[in-house]
Amino acid sequence: MSEAAPGADFESFVLETIEAFSRLARTQAGDLHSAQDAVQDVYLNMYRRWETISEREGSLTAYGRTAVKRAVIDQFRRNKRMVTVPVPVHELPETESGIGIPDAAYEMIKEGIGELVSALPERQREVITLCILQDLSTAEVAQRLQIKEESVKRYIKAAANNLKKSIDKHSEEATA
Repeated sequence: MSEAAPGADFESFVLETIEAFSRLARTQAGDLHSAQDAVQDVYLNMYRRWETISEREGSLTAYGRTAVKRAVIDQFRRNKRMVTVPVPVHELPETESGIGIPDAAYEMIKEGIGELVSALPERQREVITLCILQDLSTAEVAQRLQIKEESVKRYIKAAANNLKKSIDKHSEEATA
């Protein structure tokens, strides 16, 4: 008979408990990154002492849950000791809209796009107004208009094509 790889049972333990431990750490830490760090620290410490831990009586899962709670508390205590010095900001960075365009450019686009958008069909105009001008996500627009999110994306694509045609038409008129 061949012997199982050392740590094979640890690997199955990790696969069985990772979701529960992560969920527990997130509820305790309140911060995804701290939670992930705590769970990783627990698994690392458990792996180092796996032979000893697995031979004990009792639930390994319960041991792990307790270890996760304590790891989160330890992280909190470590972070509390760290003193951060506020750095004065001389100039505020330029903010971006929800779609990733700098605010200054976004405002200019909103002003110039008004007349082009008014020429779009009604549903395309509604979708563009909500997504672009009001900076809502496609999911929020779909919910507000009571249509599927895929439909919102199709309307955006169709509106973009119509706007492109309008812009090309206006630029041809301007050069003529």
